[in-house]
Amino acid sequence: MPIPPDIENVAMLGWHVYPMNNRTKAGCFKGAHAAASCDLDIIERWCREYPGCNWRVVMGPSRLFALDVDRAGQTHRADGFAALRGLVAKHGPLPPRPMTRTGGSGGAVLFFQHNGEELRGASGCPAPGLDPHRNGQAIVIPPSRHPVTGGAYTWRRECAPWEVAPPPIPDWLAHMLRPPPEPERDYRRNPFYVTNDRAFQVLMKAVHEVETAPSGGSNDTLNKQSYRIGRWCGAGVLDPSEARESLLVAARARGIPFREARDTIRSGLRGGMRNPHRERTA
Repeated sequence: MPIPPDIENVAMLGWHVYPMNNRTKAGCFKGAHAAASCDLDIIERWCREYPGCNWRVVMGPSRLFALDVDRAGQTHRADGFAALRGLVAKHGPLPPRPMTRTGGSGGAVLFFQHNGEELRGASGCPAPGLDPHRNGQAIVIPPSRHPVTGGAYTWRRECAPWEVAPPPIPDWLAHMLRPPPEPERDYRRNPFYVTNDRAFQVLMKAVHEVETAPSGGSNDTLNKQSYRIGRWCGAGVLDPSEARESLLVAARARGIPFREARDTIRSGLRGGMRNPHRERTA
């Protein structure tokens, strides 16, 4: 199978993509998220191995920030378009940017450059119906189809990334997404330390495990992975809010109800933080 033109085009722009199961939203193979690539030879092999798959782009290595705008309806309760119009009316227009039409509710995803700004990624931030994606988070892109509705993800007219480059995040939006100052931590309480790179890989693996959890065991998997990540938070190398947001995104992709996922993650993280991970590194 040849590489879909949309995927070839974004890969040539340096967007790191991976193949996604077109029925479950999970990666087509274990570790797909961490293996995201812009190498055309690798992507061509994936096309042969997983014909007809959907695709996601990972924000961090692609230097992207995406704002998912929900359309109120059967799949979303909040009206992200109304929320965004209100913000634009108050703070000023958005610059031209790549933008998709999503295949589920018919919402939109807006893409911007991410140059290392500290940004929150909680669903509903900066307003209900708006979901930011950055760092290790990923989002579905054309030519994928929604696994439930069958609707196609498409680039809005003259808004493909090879037609208009992702602009910098508007200052007002970056300001609204800026995380609160982190509380000071007393690292003397934990003489052991771990590397941030290792902790990030553990978090990405936990996200994958939750997204691909077997039917009937998704909440158990979420609890187990939340506890595991909580131990790294307790060690002081993962931010609890960052971990919570990433796990919530994974739970949402797996279809776990929000309230159930929120309570499970909260309990698991708390339990893990009471038993911090300890690992000596050279």
